[in-house]
Amino acid sequence: MTFRSICIAVYVFFYLIFTTPMRARLKKLEKTDPQEASRIAQEQVQKVFKHLLKISGVTIEVNGLENIPDEASLFVGNHSSYFDIIVTGATIPGGVGFVAKDSLGKIPGLSSWMKCIHCLFLDRSDVRKGLQTILEGVDYLKEGYSMCIYPEGTRSTTGELGEFKGGSLKMAQRAKAPVVPVAITGTRDIFENNPGLRVYPSHVIISFGKPFKFSDLPAAEKKFAGEYVKKAIEDMLAAQQ
Repeated sequence: MTFRSICIAVYVFFYLIFTTPMRARLKKLEKTDPQEASRIAQEQVQKVFKHLLKISGVTIEVNGLENIPDEASLFVGNHSSYFDIIVTGATIPGGVGFVAKDSLGKIPGLSSWMKCIHCLFLDRSDVRKGLQTILEGVDYLKEGYSMCIYPEGTRSTTGELGEFKGGSLKMAQRAKAPVVPVAITGTRDIFENNPGLRVYPSHVIISFGKPFKFSDLPAAEKKFAGEYVKKAIEDMLAAQQ
């Protein structure tokens, strides 16, 4: 492990412990003013993400912020690193909730913060539970909370885009919310490309593409919306090279 790796581990450990009272207050506030509770939680989580990126020595180039709509949207991105979540969460104005694997929902402290920012925990082994998760995402979008999903379902180890899961965009379709393609490069160099749990500085580029709604797509493309988004992200990744 590098010194940066140790600093990150210590920072996260103590943050989760010392913010236990804050999480309890947010949970109580959510019952009377859910919008304000969400705003405070997103603000806190974004600060943590930015601190983690600073500790890691990461510099970020952000493109296309003007493409982000002034309404709750589904952000759809490529996924090759744990740091994709940190970079995405740190750069989207107002923050975003993530569709994450269900195992993260079992980690004390971390899962509580994730719930505070409206993250969803997807059980990929149970179709019925997966559908219920998507329906929860529809409700969040309708209530004004933006969501982010990585349709590949797992991190790419090659940098190449994998298959986009068919149901990944259903929540945007049902909620009639905009879909924003997101392309990220450089995150694997922070952690995954390094042996021995080592964190090194890297330059990351994140780009937000032109948003679209299902209702705006031609009939032929509505059936293959996943491929439509994948192609948009592929083009954006190529432009970042």
